[in-house]
Amino acid sequence: MTTPVQKSALDAIRLFRTKEIAGLYKHLRKFGPLPEPPASTTTSSTAENAISLPNPFLPKKHPHARKWLGAKYSLRRQAELVKKAQVSGTLDLLPPGPKKFAAELRAERVRAAMPLAQRELEEKMSKLAVSHVDAAAELKKEKAALEAKVAALRVSLAGMKESLVGVTAEYDAGQLASFEAESASDNISPADVAQRRAAHRQVSKTKRALEKRIKKTQEAVSSAKKRIGEIGLQAKVEENTAWKVPVLWAGTGAGKGRGGKTTPGAELGTRLYSGKKRMFKGHLWERKAAGRARRHAILMRDMPARIERYKSYYKKRKPNPLRPSRYTKPPKLPF
Repeated sequence: MTTPVQKSALDAIRLFRTKEIAGLYKHLRKFGPLPEPPASTTTSSTAENAISLPNPFLPKKHPHARKWLGAKYSLRRQAELVKKAQVSGTLDLLPPGPKKFAAELRAERVRAAMPLAQRELEEKMSKLAVSHVDAAAELKKEKAALEAKVAALRVSLAGMKESLVGVTAEYDAGQLASFEAESASDNISPADVAQRRAAHRQVSKTKRALEKRIKKTQEAVSSAKKRIGEIGLQAKVEENTAWKVPVLWAGTGAGKGRGGKTTPGAELGTRLYSGKKRMFKGHLWERKAAGRARRHAILMRDMPARIERYKSYYKKRKPNPLRPSRYTKPPKLPF
């Protein structure tokens, strides 16, 4: 029994698939033939009856302008569709994309963090669960079983009605005989009257039991007919199963960006700090501390030589500071 939330989610997935299948010819007229689907998604069993569709969750290159166009569905809409597919159990019907890939990684991490007993129980339940592909076959089997049950109940009901007719006639005859015996009690002994009354009570009890069984059988037949009608309505709703056909989504695989470049850490779901030297930037004084310490060490190492150069500078220029300086250049006139 599906809840209203599950039904709404399934309707959203059905609408998405129907739109994508209907828009194939428009896409072919605008962008030309589709690229080959990834080899990981093509198998011998799915390739026979599957159709190829463009992946609306990934960017594509324009055939004439040679520019990359963004994905048809934004990341927000992809996340909404993934949530609805998880609610309705149809995640396998969505094309590969970043949000679906992240949801699968999250589910794997949650499953790995579960206790072993709970993980084994979930695996058993997933094996026992009926997929959406087998739902129509299960409905057909249930309908056939209910029809056979209704036929058997009708045969049994006809037999019980015939028995009821005989018992009713016997009951009426016994009631008349007991009335005659009571009216002519002078000719019949009290023991015979009591025996006839006991037989009449037994026939009355049998008649009530038959009527009760007939009523229960009629209720069972009506409930089975009601369920058959519900299955028929459900089959009419599920009649258009074109949106469930296997699809090969053409385009680059999940986790790839524009130009087919792989984002570091996308396969593990850790794109924030992958490929970086440090995880956190830190304060400015922390980032410059190592360079400042290196420069300070060099300055302290060379300080004596620097002081010596400073003190010996004027010794070389003017060894005797009391003597007047020898100016070798001729004086310049002010005009």
